[in-house]
Amino acid sequence: MQIHQAMTLSLTLTHLYPDNLNLYGDLGNVVTLQRRCEWLGIACHLNALNLGDSAVSGQTDIYFMGGGQDNDQLAVVDDFHQLKQETIRADTEAETVFLGVCGGYQLMGNTFLMGDNQETKGLGIINVKTQAPSKDVKGRCIGNLVVELPSETYTEIQTIYEQPKEIPQTLVGFENHSGQTYLGENVAPLASTRAGFGNNHEAQYEGARYKNVFGSYMHGSMLPKNPHFADYMIWLALTRKYRDQNIKLKALPDTEEIAAHQYIVHRYGKA
Repeated sequence: MQIHQAMTLSLTLTHLYPDNLNLYGDLGNVVTLQRRCEWLGIACHLNALNLGDSAVSGQTDIYFMGGGQDNDQLAVVDDFHQLKQETIRADTEAETVFLGVCGGYQLMGNTFLMGDNQETKGLGIINVKTQAPSKDVKGRCIGNLVVELPSETYTEIQTIYEQPKEIPQTLVGFENHSGQTYLGENVAPLASTRAGFGNNHEAQYEGARYKNVFGSYMHGSMLPKNPHFADYMIWLALTRKYRDQNIKLKALPDTEEIAAHQYIVHRYGKA
């Protein structure tokens, strides 16, 4: 059944803590999702949840949370647990799409061990933990990041379009983090690292995935440089909302976007 031919599709995108977690231009991820929905003929409604706002279950198709300074990240933790955690945890367990970038990614986990050995409670959305650099790891993870998607994810993305579309198996971005993130049980890496660090100095993997929850250290912003992954998030949200795996997206040309992507791959990526 091709639902999208019979009605106008719509998605609700919720931006978590835009007033606090707003560094490094990661608002570009929200703008990209909005614009691509517009170009694809999908109505996109933007909702913001700030300090003091309560989340309502079943009202969001895609959540986004960016990064902020340490004080801003700490400021949202208590608010999240009091007003949002139960709802968003239920939504993500029901496969609502969620993207957290850098500080937003770190906060999605269970704990963050600070440099003074003080443990800060995370949001508990996925089973990861982050710790500040230790005596063995003193440097920041900073620079261009080129990673390769797992074959099963790449194959699935190739099936989401109405017409065949050539897409890269890579994701690109820019990382700048001191925290070292470690994945627990039932959480898979988002991708394997070709160039750069990713989750930590030793991992050789970048980001995390649990159901339709994604975490990444990619600034840049992430989605403008990786339009195929933005489409994947939109498709996941649509097929979940409308309970129709046969929904397909128009294959947008993305000439400039893919050219910028491939420039970074060719300049920084390792064979």
